[in-house]
Amino acid sequence: MTEIQFILDKEKCRGADACGGVCARICPPSIIEYAEECGKKLPFVSEIELCMKDHGCQNSCPVRAITILPPQEAGREF
Repeated sequence: MTEIQFILDKEKCRGADACGGVCARICPPSIIEYAEECGKKLPFVSEIELCMKDHGCQNSCPVRAITILPPQEAGREF
């Protein structure tokens, strides 16, 4: 089984400075961090095993740039 996946639509994401970093604020500390890319601070998950799998970051993103996919069985692609 593959682990949970954090997928970011980099074109939709406005960056942490524009939205106040809501995705990192909703999650427990140290799970979501930011990297400068394309002139924006874009979120990434530094420790996926700490993810609470509650879709909080996905549901709180004002532009719906985050998708959380649950673990998938081997051989199943969605």
